[in-house]
Amino acid sequence: MTTWLEKEIVELAWNFLGILSTMNEEFKKKIIALRGDIGKKWLQEIPNIINKYEKEWGIMCLSPFSLSYNYVAPAKTHDGKAVVLKLSFPDNHEFPLELEALNFYDGSGSIKVLHEDVKNEAMLLEMAEPGTRVRDISPNKKQILFASEVMRKMHKPVSDNIASLFPTILDWAKAFDRHKTKFPNDSPVPSWMFDKAENIFKEFPKDKKRQVLLHGDLHSDNILLSQRGWLSIDPKGIVGEREFELGAYLRNPYYDYPKGSDYKKLETSRILQFSEELGFDEKRILDWSFACAVISLLWFLEDEGYFKEIYITNAELLDEIKL
Repeated sequence: MTTWLEKEIVELAWNFLGILSTMNEEFKKKIIALRGDIGKKWLQEIPNIINKYEKEWGIMCLSPFSLSYNYVAPAKTHDGKAVVLKLSFPDNHEFPLELEALNFYDGSGSIKVLHEDVKNEAMLLEMAEPGTRVRDISPNKKQILFASEVMRKMHKPVSDNIASLFPTILDWAKAFDRHKTKFPNDSPVPSWMFDKAENIFKEFPKDKKRQVLLHGDLHSDNILLSQRGWLSIDPKGIVGEREFELGAYLRNPYYDYPKGSDYKKLETSRILQFSEELGFDEKRILDWSFACAVISLLWFLEDEGYFKEIYITNAELLDEIKL
């Protein structure tokens, strides 16, 4: 177990320059591109921010995980317990949604929030140990059993007050309107694909009795093994029908299976097993898988200015499946 004297020595050795050096250049570029001078200042302040929470929350922060848009690092508490420090980039509209979703789940199928600082967009989270991803479990049928278990625990009805804190499926569907505004005549997305996905989003059932708080990005990298069983991480927080949750899980068949697999057969099998495990309508699962494959393409195009051909390939395969 690490003593606090050892911690002081580590703090002296791991100076501000050392902390900054653990952040890769791609991460820094993303933050500056996203938030400009505010982002640049935040990056420079991260060592001070870490020091603040080490003192306030009684932790010792270690080198960060692979970074994308948030600063996320493992840490140790006074008694050696493994935890995770998550610092959001400034004015991240997704931070309050993630925090509200985690607090709503309260550890049911999800990691727990141990400490939070809403104003400064920081939270201390339970560490999922050993942290095995469900996507690394073989055979695929076991993955589905574990993922279904997580969804059953998470999917609870929400009151109108709680639901009002989160976007709905229709809010996410605004990505289609934004795309049509930007590409009125020359969209790089095949028109049949765009129209089919848009219709699925805009015609989803609006019966409040069927709506729950969804994770919103429950793909197989976001379900980890912990000492409490399988848990989800990084929720987006969106209100909608349960079947929508599987869109994120099933939208990337070419990513989920080894190269050269019979993708259509394997994807059909997953849909049928999820339907059996969760009692979901097979057609709704397939529809949302296709629609989520397309909207993820639109989001990538919005953020990066281009999209990868694999997005088109995934959507085409899902369109070809007949149940």
